[in-house]
Amino acid sequence: MNRLVLDNAFKRHSNYEEMRIGLNQEHKTPGALAVGAGAVLWGTIGPVISLFPDGVSFQYSAFRSAVGSLILWLIVGFSRNKTRYTREDIKPILIAGLGSGGFLPFFAMGFERTGVAVASVIAIGLAPIFVGIISWLLYKKSPGRTWAIGTALGIAGITALNWPGSDAVVNLAGITFAALAAFSYSWQAIGMSQLSKRHSPFQTVAPAFTVASLIQVPLTFGKSYEFLTDPLLLVGAIYGAIATLALAYSLFAFGVHRIGPANAVTVGLMEPITAAALGVTILNEKITSLGFLGIALVLIGLFIVGRPVKTG
Repeated sequence: MNRLVLDNAFKRHSNYEEMRIGLNQEHKTPGALAVGAGAVLWGTIGPVISLFPDGVSFQYSAFRSAVGSLILWLIVGFSRNKTRYTREDIKPILIAGLGSGGFLPFFAMGFERTGVAVASVIAIGLAPIFVGIISWLLYKKSPGRTWAIGTALGIAGITALNWPGSDAVVNLAGITFAALAAFSYSWQAIGMSQLSKRHSPFQTVAPAFTVASLIQVPLTFGKSYEFLTDPLLLVGAIYGAIATLALAYSLFAFGVHRIGPANAVTVGLMEPITAAALGVTILNEKITSLGFLGIALVLIGLFIVGRPVKTG
């Protein structure tokens, strides 16, 4: 009798596990698609910023964070589907906020010293590695072979796409700042992943970028915002706040809850692919054959990371 009860219990548990794993796999593709869509929106930042005068990247970032977080709080305020924040949320909010606030300033200091190409390879290439290692240490669980293969292909592709030319300047301080940008992005993903387990995407992103605003706005003291008097640049700045922050990061928060921060940062490599495509079609830039190879490698890597895994 006891043996029969144990057998039935085991079967029920096995069926539950199969259903749970199957459900997680069903959520994986929508999660990857959401992160990919957000990354495509991030990729539109480059052509928009190209319209702005030099030396306003900090002001643009601070405006984007402040206005974007305000828009998100308005959405949260009118939303019926919201949950109360607790003490448990303080730590992930600070982690996500510090990461969000640090990325663009560190990246800007990086590319000012070592050039956009070198800084991009470091900041974008190291981020998936950092988040995989941090997630492994925090959750005591390896991101898995699929993540490792997809990420390796993605990093190789980004390196090929942004391969520095012969005139590239390799500056140690610039490389350090670019690496700190990657580190910031990693913590942003991990903090949002923790928040998204208890809150909607809008409630996840709003407090993170409120903290980011508190970091970034003081960095612009004494700097001019006069560029916002140009109607075209004002529209570009508002677009950045709505599309590339409020919407893009909400999609990222939706996806990171379903595929985890390690996979989400790897799927986020879709951003430079979008930027490269827009550079060719809008800014008349050229992509070398090595760059096209890099795009192909990234897309293969994203397919590997985002596809559902058969469970039996």
